[in-house]
Amino acid sequence: MNVKLRQITFEDKWNGVYLVLFGLLMMGAGFYANNQITHEHATFTQTQGKVIDIVHHRERDSKDKLKDTYAPIIEFPAKGALIRFTGRYESYRASNGKIVAVRYDPKQPATTAHEVQSFESFTPWAAFSMGGLSLIFGLCRLSPIRLSSDKS
Repeated sequence: MNVKLRQITFEDKWNGVYLVLFGLLMMGAGFYANNQITHEHATFTQTQGKVIDIVHHRERDSKDKLKDTYAPIIEFPAKGALIRFTGRYESYRASNGKIVAVRYDPKQPATTAHEVQSFESFTPWAAFSMGGLSLIFGLCRLSPIRLSSDKS
């Protein structure tokens, strides 16, 4: 490996600063998402809910095509009563009777309930990874040092 110095152009500086800022932003988003998930695990209650019905919504997208979305109506027990809430609208339809994980604040179960997504813990790590790679590439663009493997 040979170490070579190179001239840093305006484009290198611009790209490097952009990548560093984007990397820091993504890493901050990863920390924020991780804190939210940790807070929910510590203070919210998790239980099982059941899909009892489906809400259908049809709208036009940006290309003026009709788009169908579906949201499950989920019922779960909390404080001795059955609480119902509408889940997120998705492009697929959940089947009636499906058992799903539900997380809610015990103080306000009706307003804070939401369906637990299976990829929830992956989100912060994806943001950390994208941010870290962007930060590394940005710092490489700003560095005048280049490693090369010239055999001559």
